[in-house]
Amino acid sequence: MLKRELQILYSSFLYFTRLSLPIRVEYRKENQHLALTWFPLVGVVVGLMGGVAYYPAGMVFPASVAVVLALGVMVLVTGAFHEDGFADVCDAFGGGYSAEQRLKIMKDSRVGAYAVIGLVLLLAMKIALLTEMEGLAVPAVLVASHALSRWSVLIIAMRWPYARPSGASKSRDTSHPLSAGRFFIASVLGVAPLIYFCSWWILVSVPLVIMFALMAGRWFKARIGGYTGDCLGAVQQVNELLVMAVLLVVLQ
Repeated sequence: MLKRELQILYSSFLYFTRLSLPIRVEYRKENQHLALTWFPLVGVVVGLMGGVAYYPAGMVFPASVAVVLALGVMVLVTGAFHEDGFADVCDAFGGGYSAEQRLKIMKDSRVGAYAVIGLVLLLAMKIALLTEMEGLAVPAVLVASHALSRWSVLIIAMRWPYARPSGASKSRDTSHPLSAGRFFIASVLGVAPLIYFCSWWILVSVPLVIMFALMAGRWFKARIGGYTGDCLGAVQQVNELLVMAVLLVVLQ
């Protein structure tokens, strides 16, 4: 039981980051669809690594420089996995006029104007929000926003079908509904970091990301018949930004 769960945990980090665990666990493809169980924990680790980078940089450089360095570290850790999904969604839904076109554009490795503009605005908003925060709070905000935003995509995976036909994308192996027990574990991991700030704000942050995930899921379903891995990445990025915005209000 423990060995299998370690395999699932390993699959989650192997798929969603460029990190490797300190211990080697045999990878099993059949466990890949359960990797979303630990997706919020991946967010906690990624946020912690950004926070660790922010602290020493903030002692030497202005806050804006430290924030950019922290964001850069997290992009390196994840391989820009979710930012790439956000960019693909911008291109696909900005330039596609049918479900087939949008799905085709999301598979295209080339980057268009919609993707560039979307990423510039996304990163600019993250930098602006984090720079406005008290330095000591930034690492905690990174952990909370990464964990909760990753949890939010499980709502889409639980509620709507995958848009591509079987075998069309490796994302299908990971993007599967979870059992109630696994969803509960993911929910605890996703929400727990918010307690650092104020438990009352859980009543604001959690409904906000749920609402956006539900709206996005319905929007994807109407336009491409479901969701893709890129769609989940885009929702994660936007919800990460929304959590940061809420926590900035908390900290003022």
